[in-house]
Amino acid sequence: MKQYPRLVIAGTHSGVGKTTVTLAILATLRERGRQVQPFKAGPDFIDPSHHRAATGRQSRNLDGWMLGAQGNLGIFTRAAEDADLSVIEGMMGLFDSSSPLSDSGSTAELAKQLDAPVILVIDGSALARSAAAMVAGYARFDPAVHVAGVLFNRVNSEGHYKLLKTAVEDATDVIALGYLCPDPKLIITDRHLGL
Repeated sequence: MKQYPRLVIAGTHSGVGKTTVTLAILATLRERGRQVQPFKAGPDFIDPSHHRAATGRQSRNLDGWMLGAQGNLGIFTRAAEDADLSVIEGMMGLFDSSSPLSDSGSTAELAKQLDAPVILVIDGSALARSAAAMVAGYARFDPAVHVAGVLFNRVNSEGHYKLLKTAVEDATDVIALGYLCPDPKLIITDRHLGL
């Protein structure tokens, strides 16, 4: 799997801004001339249509519960073969699935199956140092899941972001990669989860 550059965009919970962040990354990479292959965790069909608009490539669904590890790996390797980078948008919170006791069907399980680093999206709107505790918890909860970076959504200013970045990077090995400010024009409204 080492020959397929890839990353997972995961969130602390639904509604945190995973799709907005994913679309921004996909569009930026395409704008820079990269062939980026999008994927979506779960059976959602709405987010993949946005992915296609951002990349010009068909997004593929991956699902640990319905496809299993071998099915996911097969779909992933075929679609990622000619891409410079693959971006997998998670679902729900990173460790959320139908079970409160396992990661079966979760974004975390998918990240492990693909041996992919995770960028964690956090709503930074009402956080300061507590962000470090949150990131530390996600990074240490399952050592087999590599939370490589964090991106803060809904941050009110660069000064606010600097507080979050300093807190997280002082307390963890996770890199703060950047932030998005609130922008009513960029809101993707909640819908019926594509099902």
